[in-house]
Amino acid sequence: MSILNINDLALQLVALDFSDGHMPNNGGPTKTSRALAIIHLAAHDAYAQLTIGKSPFDKTKTKVKIPTPPATLAKNEANASAALLCAGFHAATLLYPDFKEFIATESAKVFNSNDGDCCNDLACKYGEQVADAWITARMNDGSSAPQLDTLYNQSAGRHRPDPLQPGQKALGRTWGLVTPFAISSVPVDAPLKQPPSLDGLNDADLDVTVKGMPFTDYATAFNEVITDGKNDLPQKDWAKAVKGIFWGYDGSNKIGVPPRLYNQFVRAIDGFSELSQDLQITILTAINVAMADAGIAAWYWKYQYDLWRPVVGIREAKAGWGPQGKGDENPATTEDPFWLPLGAPNSNSTQPNGTPNFPAYPSGHATFGAACFKTAAVIMMPTEAHSTPAEMDTLLKKIKVRFVSDEFNGVNTDNTGAVRPKFKKEFNLAEAIEENNQSRIYLGVHWQFDAEGGEKVGTAIASKVIDAFN
Repeated sequence: MSILNINDLALQLVALDFSDGHMPNNGGPTKTSRALAIIHLAAHDAYAQLTIGKSPFDKTKTKVKIPTPPATLAKNEANASAALLCAGFHAATLLYPDFKEFIATESAKVFNSNDGDCCNDLACKYGEQVADAWITARMNDGSSAPQLDTLYNQSAGRHRPDPLQPGQKALGRTWGLVTPFAISSVPVDAPLKQPPSLDGLNDADLDVTVKGMPFTDYATAFNEVITDGKNDLPQKDWAKAVKGIFWGYDGSNKIGVPPRLYNQFVRAIDGFSELSQDLQITILTAINVAMADAGIAAWYWKYQYDLWRPVVGIREAKAGWGPQGKGDENPATTEDPFWLPLGAPNSNSTQPNGTPNFPAYPSGHATFGAACFKTAAVIMMPTEAHSTPAEMDTLLKKIKVRFVSDEFNGVNTDNTGAVRPKFKKEFNLAEAIEENNQSRIYLGVHWQFDAEGGEKVGTAIASKVIDAFN
């Protein structure tokens, strides 16, 4: 019995939540990342309260009133593990009510109980109380606001629906206002300057990447994605298409959303399975807290800047095109009114691939990935230097991963019904971050500066979360 049971359950729930036409309990990567953080925090804190020398996570803006364990409940590994499991199962049941029976069945497998409940001993009941405390504390965090709307701005450069889905609603306009977990404020702790202007006139004011280089300007990003992200798979570099699809997880049937992918990836790190239970708990909790705050920060900036996606920007690049006929007013770009992206993979479905239903800048994938992988690396190897970009890069290169994406597992299909072959790829974490970033350009759903902005925000989030768990 361990945190891996809870993580397994949580990742199964994410996949089920996005399967077979189910209306998700936690729609989008935004609500999913929040749910995963709460489940792992409940498990983490129940374990911590019954483990000598370990403390619950108290560096959060959410004031969680963790109950004191009963005096008759001894602090030992058996009780701590039982409380962890019941906290995780109970939090999952509250956050994924549509799957209560599934969770009870999985619980029974772990506890061998006759009634499908966690169990009835004092440690388990205490774990459920800790989960209740976390659910109560997050009840008014802003996450219950409506998440879909049609409040589109028709101006050039602003986010509008995917032409392949003209009725598409925008997701998460208010998510950036949700109370964070580890950071104090998005603008203070994870700042991001405005994206490059369409006409290229703000180049001197561009933000810089985590390595200090200026963000890619608009025309350069435009000319990259118009070629590398176009829907011409038979003619294009197939290796780029593989990279794009490998990191997909765009809410597709039986696969779910990016936070599930990054949890799977961390679990596949060489040596992770041999780590102590205590360290596994810390890593899995920290990465999910990091991704919850990454989702809040990325969506804050997405709707602050409301930038159009390539499928709109490329089709409307020149004067005369688009609702106001202004184009992008950039002489270095050339429109293609029929351009379509390779698209976010609509796996296990017959629906067309498409473009996600929220603004481009910054990339959510890049934000989640950087926050997750950098947090995992430092907590897993705490004695390694990481205070400068060069030191962090060296650390990331030391950590190896062998991973099979659900998008290429030899079971799941593309939207023509063809089963994609199984593909195991080897990375170090630095390579994984770079490929995860670039994958979105190869799908044609992001600009290069979206990836740069996402990595910068994710890196800032990771730094705060690492401090919080030290």
